[in-house]
Amino acid sequence: MTSKPITMPTNAMSWEEFYEKTENANKLMDRVWYCIACSDSSVSQQKIFWEHWYWKEGEDKKDLMNSAVEACNHTLTIDTDGKEVDYPVWPLKFTKKSFKMYPAIDLGCAVIAPIGMSMTPVAFPTDDSRTEFRVDCTKIMGKVMYFVFVLDPNMSEENKKKNFDKLEKENGVLREWFHDVSWEGNYPVGSTGEPDINPK
Repeated sequence: MTSKPITMPTNAMSWEEFYEKTENANKLMDRVWYCIACSDSSVSQQKIFWEHWYWKEGEDKKDLMNSAVEACNHTLTIDTDGKEVDYPVWPLKFTKKSFKMYPAIDLGCAVIAPIGMSMTPVAFPTDDSRTEFRVDCTKIMGKVMYFVFVLDPNMSEENKKKNFDKLEKENGVLREWFHDVSWEGNYPVGSTGEPDINPK
């Protein structure tokens, strides 16, 4: 039970800062992002949660500052009972003042992604740092939700604490809001089908 309601960050990244740090979203792509925590309590039932992000074919050649650019997110989760969910690819869309994710719904005969979730970037690793958080925030049905991703699923507890302390101090985002994904220690990268592509 949290003592303070989950709210939007008191300080988030500006779009200029976000696109400078991500090199116009290129540092988001061709990487596997490991989710280690989320403000939704159900995430603690997951023991594997990764997202492989990549540009839609040809989109990386577009000028993001002058047009919308599209990308893809392939997510896989495995819960603590061993149930695996390999999600349909979620479309992503970037403009110079927005970043949206479109949750894909598999209808059996077709996959649709009708609703875009506007994302607020809160933190992003410097130069592909494996010891820093990427943190995104969104509102779903009026509920504020945070996601913490890293490039290394085996990040040390010490580095996690440093990042959570920094979030609280600089962004007004409290550690108590988060529930941890139940990763096992020394997870072998690539062992659940994700490509081993993150910068070392």
